[in-house]
Amino acid sequence: MTRRLALAPLAASLALVAREAAAQCSMCQQVVTQSPEAQATAQQLNLAILLMFFAPYVVLASLAFIVFPEPFKHLLLRITGRHPSR
Repeated sequence: MTRRLALAPLAASLALVAREAAAQCSMCQQVVTQSPEAQATAQQLNLAILLMFFAPYVVLASLAFIVFPEPFKHLLLRITGRHPSR
């Protein structure tokens, strides 16, 4: 379980630095590849689509951390190998 949690940030970072993300829908991709001006912004378009994809999960995780802080505290203590101070 700990190993999976440790690999999650690595997988997320690899997904974000992919050379060509397949984040664009086919219609957006056709429009971007047809004009030279739009080709220059294709990378920013992919990044914006990925940002919109991950934003709800970040908000949900933040709310879960605020509402249920105790499970996250124990999880972080278990990952770092520290014993909870009671």
